[in-house]
Amino acid sequence: MGSTYTSNGGIEKIGLGEQAGSWGTTTNNNFDILDRLINGVGSISLSGTTTTLTTSDGSLSEGMYKVLVLGGSPSGTNTITIAPNDADKLYFVKNASGESAIFSQGSGANVTVANGKGAIIYADGAGSGAAVVDLTALFINSQAIDNVVIGGSTPAAITGTTITGATITASTALVPDASGGADIGTTSLEWGDVYIADDKKIYFGSGQDVSMEYDEDGTDTLLISGDVTIADDKKLYFGTGKDISLEYDEDGTDTLLVSGADLTIADDKKLNFGTDKDVSIEYDEDGNNTMLVTGDVVFADGSTDVDIASHDTSNGLKLGGTLVTATAAELNIMDGVTATAAELNYSDGVSSNIQTQLDAKHGAVGNGLQEDDATTVSLKNSFISNTSSAISSSTASSYTASTYPTFISGKNTSTGTATFTVTVGGSGSTLDMNDGDGGTYDTFATFLPVGASIAISSGTFSYVAIQMRPG
Repeated sequence: MGSTYTSNGGIEKIGLGEQAGSWGTTTNNNFDILDRLINGVGSISLSGTTTTLTTSDGSLSEGMYKVLVLGGSPSGTNTITIAPNDADKLYFVKNASGESAIFSQGSGANVTVANGKGAIIYADGAGSGAAVVDLTALFINSQAIDNVVIGGSTPAAITGTTITGATITASTALVPDASGGADIGTTSLEWGDVYIADDKKIYFGSGQDVSMEYDEDGTDTLLISGDVTIADDKKLYFGTGKDISLEYDEDGTDTLLVSGADLTIADDKKLNFGTDKDVSIEYDEDGNNTMLVTGDVVFADGSTDVDIASHDTSNGLKLGGTLVTATAAELNIMDGVTATAAELNYSDGVSSNIQTQLDAKHGAVGNGLQEDDATTVSLKNSFISNTSSAISSSTASSYTASTYPTFISGKNTSTGTATFTVTVGGSGSTLDMNDGDGGTYDTFATFLPVGASIAISSGTFSYVAIQMRPG
């Protein structure tokens, strides 16, 4: 009976009574085949786009290697056909050929090992319908890989849909495959707490236009850099129980709405109005201890009231710091007056009761004035007071009308020519009343307004002065 061969490894089985005297040679060859099947590492040189990986019965062949190191210079993706198609084979493959390699045995499934990658594959030896299976893919999809460093020195890509672990540590960055290419969490699988270290930012926008951070080394608060917009009718709440809220009430008052509690502005802090802070309101605690409005205030047309509830003779409306003591009823006496602002300003500077002043002015009627009718006032015949204290006489070198307008007449006290000078408002003029006779006295007579004076050039003069006092 002749030799036969194992189906998968091609090991020769010597027939009964065969090969007398040559068993050693055949057996040694079988040991070499076993060695290659168990531990053999073979370099397989690829060329073109097809290669046959054959296991030959009874002789060492490439199909017997346990580890296949693919090399050579294939012209493209290379299809490696495992022969024969009825042999079960198990291979560890490393592809360093520069091209992808496709392992096939029959019409069943094939396995592709990309360039630079490795795989553990087996062929099922099912004949014409034989298939090749990638065991490595099964390991990755269904088995746990424990205590393994992936990409320890060279960054590695993990391709898949789910990575599961109690703790995933990133030494540099956790990034998507492209800008905006991946989400953190889903609509049904939300993340729990997120912890961000001091002074580290969460950025928003492709240009990092807005950032948010806990500014521990600065303001020691949450710091948002960049504009922040709160949508219409959405609230910004304050307090654990949402005690107060701030919103733009677009579907209601169409204004900024503060709801829930009082709003307090600290002492001496201002509420400013206008781009240039033209008007401000503050409680001036370190000044006059009152509400201080800086800038003009205009009350719009309409039904707006300004009610000073405490206004009386001791509290209420003040103008320039002076309390207005008139009551509303007294002020309303002017209701209906059509005077203009300019006409009302005629009272500017009046410091006492106008009626009292008018009465005092009217009292002047009788002191030299008389009322002829409702619109005419004239001088009385007694408009100059007839009193002995109004007349005086003396001798002097000058005289001044210090209190009242004064009529004065006189003469020089020595014969000869005399020159008299009258001074009114700081301007002096010569009163020339010489008679041309050096042996006589020169006389004069004149009227002096208050503050005016008369003086003689030399010597003295005697005079009689009558003050023009009101009657």
